[in-house]
Amino acid sequence: LRDGLFKLAFQPIFDAKTGAVVMHEALLRMSDTTGALITAGHLVPIAERLGLIRLIDRAVLQLALRTLQTYSDARLSVNISATTVTDPRWNAQLLDMIAATPEPASRLVVEITETAALDNLETSHDFVVALRELGCGVALDDFGAGYTSYRNLKELSLTHIKLDGSFCCNLSEGGENRTFVVSMVELAQAFGLNVIAEWVDTEEDARILKSIGVDSLQGNMLGEASIIAPWKNLQASSFQIETTNLDPVDIDRAKIASRAN
Repeated sequence: LRDGLFKLAFQPIFDAKTGAVVMHEALLRMSDTTGALITAGHLVPIAERLGLIRLIDRAVLQLALRTLQTYSDARLSVNISATTVTDPRWNAQLLDMIAATPEPASRLVVEITETAALDNLETSHDFVVALRELGCGVALDDFGAGYTSYRNLKELSLTHIKLDGSFCCNLSEGGENRTFVVSMVELAQAFGLNVIAEWVDTEEDARILKSIGVDSLQGNMLGEASIIAPWKNLQASSFQIETTNLDPVDIDRAKIASRAN
């Protein structure tokens, strides 16, 4: 964090009908001492154990906002951990950051996991409403992994859902995955939500998901994440918040909060 070793990799999300890129998911990466990139799958569990995940969430959002300020064509989604989403003291910091840069908010989708939202529905609802008021989109990630219900979707002012990737595989075989995806898409469409399918790894799965009514597709088969910015249209100014200027008090607060949890 202090040395500015975090980077974002951008994975494209495609319109299921036209094949055009509609946005990119901003994924966390870290450079090690050799210059190799470490993925979020290795970083996040360690950060959670050390009580630093809130600081990482803040740094990732700073990088995403800076990217949106730099590239006027960029549209991004970014993940916020369950720990930060359900902690009003820390999610308020994220809201303040977005409020300080109002223009990019309309090009930002904040992803929160379904299990995090349902574990603390009241706090999640307040956070989602505040994000929507700032102009952000909000996606429920890993949709279907928790206990989704009509009432829960009604409580959250969402714009997108991202189907849990484990249900978007092997669809040509029929069975439970296909039945489940159909029911989840119908539920989402009843609320007018944009449906994104993750982990799309075969052309056949992509075709079936499109026929079911999924709006957007994401997966390594379609396009892998890259740290090279895919946009060329630069803004006149760039975002000024620095990720390297970390207050030691914030680090202590994050660790104390982790111990309390």
